[in-house]
This record gives sequence, structure tokens and C-alpha cells, in this order.
Amino acid sequence: MQAVVDADCLIAGTLAASGAASLLLDQWRDGVFEMIACPQLLGEVRKALLDPRISSRYNITPDEVDKLCRRIKEESIWLPDPIDPPRLVPADRGDDYLIQLAKDGGADILVTRDHHFDGIVVPGLEIVSPRLIVPRLGT
Repeated sequence: MQAVVDADCLIAGTLAASGAASLLLDQWRDGVFEMIACPQLLGEVRKALLDPRISSRYNITPDEVDKLCRRIKEESIWLPDPIDPPRLVPADRGDDYLIQLAKDGGADILVTRDHHFDGIVVPGLEIVSPRLIVPRLGT
């Protein structure tokens, strides 16, 4: 199975020792599914984790962020950023690229905690929360 994992899930999974987003990252590391990623997605993760409010609160170093980003880049299906994705997420234009990334990479699922995706239907792509997909993926 191939999945695009939204930045919010990657960030939450990195910051929390437990919970669905953390378990999702464990499943990816264990090879349960393949992650599809691109520079824009990784940039969002890097920017959030290096924000002083987050890095100081969670004691995250730039080296740890670099290590995570390097691992995602090396171990994911790495694609270029989608160019001019179609307008599909009415509440947040900035999220349109995630659907296009999923389509470009042939993803089965897009995993997000973002409610902007609620009610959006994309043929051939399931949009699901970590809480719902983690038990289905198993180990």
C-alpha cells in the first residue's frame, strides 16, 4: 500500500510518544506501507519542527529534524512538487498539492488529521485519519 501522509500527521507522530500518528510512523518505518513525499511536504515538516515555539517546547534539535527529513527523503517514494494542482480543497488552497501528489504517485490513501478534507471525494483515493487507518494497516 502506498500513502501520502500529511505534514500534520508527520509532525504529530514525531512529537508524541504515543497516539495514532506516532503508530502510523512506526508502521511506515516497519515497512507496512510506502510513503510518497515531495520537497513541499518535507519543507512544511521542517519549518514546523524548527519553529522555536515547537523546538523549545519539545526539545527538538536541528540535527534531529535533519535526520527525520533525510530518512523520509531516502525511504519514501520521492516525487517532485506538483505544479499547479487542481483546486480541490475549498477551505485551504495550500492543501491541493497533497491530492495531486497522491494521484501522481499512485497512492491508495491520503492520511490527514485536517478537517479541510472532510467530504472531499477523489476517485481511486481514500482520504482517512491516522486513527482510522492504523488499525486497518495492522503490523
